[in-house]
Amino acid sequence: MRNFHTMSNEESWIRLAVTYPAPDEENLALICFEQELYAILYASGAATIHEQDETTLDGKLLAPGTKRLWCYFTDSQAIQAAEVKAGIEQKARAEHIDLTTALESFDDQSWKDGWKAYFKPAQVSPRIAIRTPWSTFTPEPGVNVIVIEPGMAFGTGLHETTQLCIRAIDRLSQAQAFKSMLDVGCGSGVLSIAGALCGIPVVRGVDNDPVCIDVSRENGALNRVNATFDGTDIWDVTQQYELVVANIISSVLKSLKEDIKTALAVGGTLVLSGILAEEREEVEAAFMEGIPLEQISHETLGEWCSLTFVKRK
Repeated sequence: MRNFHTMSNEESWIRLAVTYPAPDEENLALICFEQELYAILYASGAATIHEQDETTLDGKLLAPGTKRLWCYFTDSQAIQAAEVKAGIEQKARAEHIDLTTALESFDDQSWKDGWKAYFKPAQVSPRIAIRTPWSTFTPEPGVNVIVIEPGMAFGTGLHETTQLCIRAIDRLSQAQAFKSMLDVGCGSGVLSIAGALCGIPVVRGVDNDPVCIDVSRENGALNRVNATFDGTDIWDVTQQYELVVANIISSVLKSLKEDIKTALAVGGTLVLSGILAEEREEVEAAFMEGIPLEQISHETLGEWCSLTFVKRK
């Protein structure tokens, strides 16, 4: 049992089950995956993580060579729990790891239907609001409403890192008429849709997960925006864009830094998120190396932050 906060009997809880092959000393990839899995759960604020495998008394019914994590969230963390579930699934697909997940609440109702009640419409920035297909929202004049079906892709639009990116897209596109935008790791396509609704004429989302591309295309069609989505890696992107946005965890951002900067046109603006506030200086330093960038701002929301750079001549 790994406890991060004290559980109270007076609270309602949500449980995320993650089942995957148990790591062993000969499988370095699984060891690294498990470490990253715990890092994601730590960062998401999981209250408790309980491990089960064939060595634990409560893991005897698991298949041999299998491990399960029970991850507990308060009912107020429903959005985070669903985002974490989708993010873990995406990461497992990318690394070809056979993993299953499940979410359930503690009132014995079907989470498949009950979780939808937690996704309330929200106005994320001055010109962008977000709702799901099963909710309604009456916007103020001048506010565009994005309708997002999360599906199996990471990105409901309500996570703090996504909100930071949408706010930056809205603010920057009001100050400058960008002709093009690249959304790196587009997930559900919400950032690409926001860019199109903020008036950027050429918007492209890329992701190496085919499920994300399918969901992004469906959401793009649902919102009737002129955005394209391609199943490709960032290093295969040959065009340059005036605005590049990447909402990815810090370790991946740092590994892709040169490819991301190469895709940014001279004089263009780069927005990064998916960064814990405590990791900010580390990511800043990584992106200041090599191709010259000038940092122009940073913002925080909860435990997360975003960074904005300009690529000088």
